Amino acid sequence: MGDFLLAVVAFLIVLGPLVLIHEFGHFIALRLTGVTVLEFGIGFPPRALKLFERNGTIFSLNWLPIGGFVRPLGEDFVKPTGEESTEKERELFEAHQAELAAEGKPIIKTKSLMEATPLQRIFFLSAGIVMNLIGAFVILVIAAMIGRPTPISSTVTVLSTAKNSPAQAAGLLPGDIITEVNGQPALLPSQLATVMKQSANRPLNLTIKRGDQTLPITIQPADVPFDAGGNGVSDGIVVLDRAKNSPAEAVLQEGDRITKADDTAINSTSALIKYVTDHAGKPITLTVMRGGDTLTISIVPRTNPPAGQGALGISISEIAYDPTFGLDAVGKDVVTQNIPASFGDAISGAWQEEGDIMGRILSAPVQFFRGQLSAQEARPISAVGIAQVSGQILQQSSDNHTPFPILNFAALISIALAVTNLLPIPALDGGRILFVLIEILRGKPMDPEREGMIHLVGLVFLLGLMLILVVNDIRNPVNLILPK
Repeated sequence: MGDFLLAVVAFLIVLGPLVLIHEFGHFIALRLTGVTVLEFGIGFPPRALKLFERNGTIFSLNWLPIGGFVRPLGEDFVKPTGEESTEKERELFEAHQAELAAEGKPIIKTKSLMEATPLQRIFFLSAGIVMNLIGAFVILVIAAMIGRPTPISSTVTVLSTAKNSPAQAAGLLPGDIITEVNGQPALLPSQLATVMKQSANRPLNLTIKRGDQTLPITIQPADVPFDAGGNGVSDGIVVLDRAKNSPAEAVLQEGDRITKADDTAINSTSALIKYVTDHAGKPITLTVMRGGDTLTISIVPRTNPPAGQGALGISISEIAYDPTFGLDAVGKDVVTQNIPASFGDAISGAWQEEGDIMGRILSAPVQFFRGQLSAQEARPISAVGIAQVSGQILQQSSDNHTPFPILNFAALISIALAVTNLLPIPALDGGRILFVLIEILRGKPMDPEREGMIHLVGLVFLLGLMLILVVNDIRNPVNLILPK
């Protein structure tokens, strides 16, 4: 499936249902408060098909397959229709009800949105936001119960040993595969690192595989630690594989250890991901350890990599290093398994994760102004950007044979929709709630025509901002560096 088609499909899978959930929240609230709902639309007009009519509400299918809308009596999408227009709609609705009554169907009593009390309108306006939060919670629970992809094993391989270190003295060689450590299977580099730390004052007993041989090796702890980077080892990240026709193919090799990007120290995969993402399309200089040599390599991260690849086109891993024994190791051929959570753990985990996501979204502007987030990390994106990211994550879900990544992303977008709609900007739910609060303070509503004009201006502003973001997302596509 092409990248564009994948992005479109992923966009419809992720954003479409979330907008429908939002509008369904408004619909339920309107029903509970007795406000007449003229239409509930799937997609946006123009109308393609009237599906059916129930309790006076037309359920329609519309040509633009993005989300949906709910249209109560007395409102035209985001602004009040005014008294005259409302009465015309009421007359048409009641005339239609009279026709249905002639067929023996019950008459639906009309009630416009402005006839609802202020508290009822706040309930209606906030219901979509609440539904998005509930939807995100349910998605996170389902994702947790399906199972989070978790590394369970790998081939723990020695990258190097420090000069004059206990590991070198014991005869450990680069390329040795560590199968056991202190009598326990060596499944992941992180487990090896934990055991090495715990064994700082006693010998480390390893079982290694070297070619066809299986050998026992005992390493005595050093009296003086061997600092990373100073004795032929590194605590950076290692290149495991390179994609064909990628920027990395001609300049990087398997086993290269990246320690710096320009002047920024690289000691984790997330650090490299952050730096490369921030500098996509611009030349950067990588400091690389290859064998016993330190090299500087110039490379330009791609701005629009193929689906499933990162900007450099490399598969990377962090290194397990311990200065007590003077060796570093990495996990190759990592095997992951979807580990499902129990219902109780999924509930508590989803609650905590939803709170964490909301906290990150709300704190992003503050972190940006403090310099804790780069412009790329704090960058707002349009529906086009969401489609681009959705496509990449859907590809990751497909490659890993699990819906967990796309479900987690859908929960993130649902929470982001809730937070965005809560902003006190005219035309958004938060802005309309603000007008109701002003009405409560004034003791009377604002003139519908004036309020409608303010919301219209807000809508034009939002559409203009969205156009700018769309152009930016087309010119500078949003790309994630996803693990294989």
